Amino acid sequence: MKKSLSLLGLLLAACAADPTSAPNAFTEDMSDSGKEDSAYLNPDGTEVEVDLEGDVVGGASEVADAPAQLGQFAMTYFRKANTMYIESLAEDASTTGRAEWLVNGTWYAADKVPAGAQLTHWRLRGLNTVLLFAAAKNPKVGDSFTAPAPKNPFSVYSDAGKSCADNDDHIGLDQSVYWYRWEPDQTSCKIAKQDLKVTVSKTFSTATSTVYPEYDQLVADKKLTVVVMFGEIDDGPITANETGMRNMKTFGDILVAGGYKKVTAPLGERYEKVVGGVTVQIDLYSPKEFSGLDDFAHFANFQKALAEHEVVTWDGHSMLGASDFWARPTYPHSYQIFLYGGCLGYEYYVRPILEGKGGTWANVDILSSVVEVSASANDFAAPAIAKLVYGLNHAKPSWRSILMKVRAGVGDSTFGVSGVRDNCYTPTGSRCH
Repeated sequence: MKKSLSLLGLLLAACAADPTSAPNAFTEDMSDSGKEDSAYLNPDGTEVEVDLEGDVVGGASEVADAPAQLGQFAMTYFRKANTMYIESLAEDASTTGRAEWLVNGTWYAADKVPAGAQLTHWRLRGLNTVLLFAAAKNPKVGDSFTAPAPKNPFSVYSDAGKSCADNDDHIGLDQSVYWYRWEPDQTSCKIAKQDLKVTVSKTFSTATSTVYPEYDQLVADKKLTVVVMFGEIDDGPITANETGMRNMKTFGDILVAGGYKKVTAPLGERYEKVVGGVTVQIDLYSPKEFSGLDDFAHFANFQKALAEHEVVTWDGHSMLGASDFWARPTYPHSYQIFLYGGCLGYEYYVRPILEGKGGTWANVDILSSVVEVSASANDFAAPAIAKLVYGLNHAKPSWRSILMKVRAGVGDSTFGVSGVRDNCYTPTGSRCH
């Protein structure tokens, strides 16, 4: 892992919100308000794969990292344009089959480059990418876009100073974070730049039928187990007034208002309710149980959350540029739903969670956002959980109807769900025979 990209001590800003006065999802009517149709992962978006291609200038010992470095600049540029959200490959851009180099007219995988070859032109293949709104309308293989990036990503701070960066001083500007604050269209940005080429290399067919969570697996034991982990949001000591602590209290209050009873918990707080013959068990972990994706002292609690619950929710900061925290735990083999509420969850953490679940979508669905998250679990997780619970004694909700509730709670379409295109469950029986 490249610490220059992962920055294990630096948290993304504005990735969680103060407790709000939003409607209580656990007392709202969860029935669908209108005609439902089939949809992919996001009501206003679609997923494609793209290839990213460009040049690099840099020292011989640096250029092997160019695909990862420059890919981050492209990711930021398109994210700020609110149209394209490219997964981060900061952790594995140089692995076999992802990064390739053009040498004397022939493309070579990163680990197959001839000895002594000069590396100047590269590409990354098959990056998962979400397109939203106008960009999501009928994308075709071969559609191309460009993203300005520095020719030399390794000296951009010394070359440009603040002239090519935004004014978000919450994250101090230096070479290691310049990609996150990249603002190349400013008139002050005079450094040597290039246009990275981004080409749609694969599209996915729209789901031909409505897709659902794997309800039969979730309730096979007549229990639905949920955990919501509230990370530390503010700097300083974790007191009752810390935002993560207040978010947890708010969530507990809306559960009680929704008919849940607080019971003895092995860790944190536990709330229970029987719905449709199924015991719904919702555990809340405060920042004191697990404060964030650098809280190694409480890793055992993080492991417990992932190992013992069918629905796992994170409401806290992400690490800037991704961290390996989601790659560390041992994941159960059973089906799980992850509700990831940290910033840029799609770009950073879908891949490590999927790999932790064995690299197959058969046993995991992941709800995540493509942008910085300003909503608390009360806004994004409560509607999703409440809608799942609603399905225990009503018509089972599809993922589209769940996403519509999340969109209403958050106020936009930045949350989507990965891994559901081939889900087997339907209310009339499995589609996977």
